[in-house]
Amino acid sequence: MKKSSARKSSTRKRLTLAGVAAFAIGGMIGCNAPSASEPQAASTSKENAAARGTSRPSASAKARGASNARGALGQSPSSASSRKDLNNLKGAKLSITIMGDSYSSGVGGGSYSDGRCFRSPNSTGNLYAGSLRKRGADVEVRDVSCANSRIEQVTMSQKSAVLGSAVINGPQADGVSSGTDLVVMTIGGNDMGFGSLLKTCLMSKSQADECRNSIAEARRSLNDVEGKYRRIFSAIRQRGLRSDATIAVMAYPTLVRDDSFTLRDSSGGTVRVSDEIRALSREGNKKIAKIVKADNASHPGQTVFVSDVPDRFEGHQPHADRSKDDGDNLWIHPVNYLTVGNFISWYHPNAAGYRQYAAALRDKLKSAGFERSLAKRKTPGQDKISGQGRAFKQGSASRQGDASGQGNAS
Repeated sequence: MKKSSARKSSTRKRLTLAGVAAFAIGGMIGCNAPSASEPQAASTSKENAAARGTSRPSASAKARGASNARGALGQSPSSASSRKDLNNLKGAKLSITIMGDSYSSGVGGGSYSDGRCFRSPNSTGNLYAGSLRKRGADVEVRDVSCANSRIEQVTMSQKSAVLGSAVINGPQADGVSSGTDLVVMTIGGNDMGFGSLLKTCLMSKSQADECRNSIAEARRSLNDVEGKYRRIFSAIRQRGLRSDATIAVMAYPTLVRDDSFTLRDSSGGTVRVSDEIRALSREGNKKIAKIVKADNASHPGQTVFVSDVPDRFEGHQPHADRSKDDGDNLWIHPVNYLTVGNFISWYHPNAAGYRQYAAALRDKLKSAGFERSLAKRKTPGQDKISGQGRAFKQGSASRQGDASGQGNAS
């Protein structure tokens, strides 16, 4: 009888952890935790080594490095002078608005400013702002991003997934004004159904038929994203975004490695989970790229899509088959039931991952001419971000902030 009781207790513990995990993945691994305390991202010594740049580079990273080296050897005096200008942005002033979901707010990056939206100073936008400050720019950051956000939260207040009708963030578009020079966003993953997909196929030990249904639902959701995304651009322009401001839309990384992980059901059916999740990730990013291209047709050059994020992260994701993960050289937090208190970070970038995100943003903005325009411009946009509305009552604004002393997108 004692052995039977022990087995039942062990089973209840596993079910409890699975229930917590399911809650964690509510949106794009939705992150509205019931506690007001601020869960900190777990950081292993191997992650810290990766964040310091000692991790092994991926093949694509090596290729980029070789290409950069070739360019440096063959540079002209004018290109060297241009690069010097970009390294000295003293006198340049700008305002950055960060908006979007948990990948924008920096879930997984730690040191959260609140327990509702989980904004981190280590997010992509904050790290990029830090790199500009390091080069002398005067940067104001408006962070209105919020974990678990869907596209509708761009124009509507966001309510807590735990506290019912409690509003935790105002309409994110209210974070934009005629004084905004750069908008940085990652959004759409929750609308595409990735949260439910990860929960069903990777975390709850579902059978193949349940995972297959979740995949089909995610694929249907992709078709609805295009119209929703157009409303984002329309909403922030209605807030006064200038035609010379830049909108940077970040791609999502492919969340798992290609490890041929397969689920089976009692009838003999199978689903190659890693293949399906990777395919859906690619389809989602292609959909966003198409939307950005269409927006530029009517607003030439204003919106950029940072598309190389998946390439940067390749080889640094967790395995779909968790038994293969050793925690080495990962840029995305894996599922780890031993650190269940840190469940909000699962399938989100860690410190090293956000540094890669910020580097991708900087490379794209440099190639698009954004930083060159900063080097030439000595005055900020007009209208110094006053009266931003409800979002800033819950959001944050800073000129130095925690990000100024954090890592840089170098």
